[in-house]
Amino acid sequence: MTFIIMAGFVLPWITGIFLYRKAPKIFYTTAPITALIAVVFNQAGIHMGLWKVHPMPKVILLDSIFLDLGIFTIAGAWFTYYYVYRNIKPIWVYSLSIGGMAGLEGLALLNGILSYDDHWNFFYTILMYVGGFLVIGGISNVLRRLHVFP
Repeated sequence: MTFIIMAGFVLPWITGIFLYRKAPKIFYTTAPITALIAVVFNQAGIHMGLWKVHPMPKVILLDSIFLDLGIFTIAGAWFTYYYVYRNIKPIWVYSLSIGGMAGLEGLALLNGILSYDDHWNFFYTILMYVGGFLVIGGISNVLRRLHVFP
């Protein structure tokens, strides 16, 4: 559990503090939505038995909350930063974000930090990341049109 807290929460938020100094609006707009998406989907998947985070704590919410509020939230914030503030071509931002998160999840699978049920596989995980980043990209576009983002 200590590894999950350090690698999944503390280290991402160190980069999040750096990002907050560059673009604080992200943390009041898309980051909470990203956290909500992560909590809903991770808790649904865990409660339906599609995947497990190891070691499994006694309080089920604690198994992924550090990841949901850490690495997933900060990944969405960095996605928004590169998508909106840096004006990098969207195909690159989506590809690197989805590929990076899928790659980290693949490493978690290989190291035994995460395990899938028979009804779930890595392809479904990639589809979830695609959907999540598409939602964040859509929200970022709306916020840009409303002149919330520069």
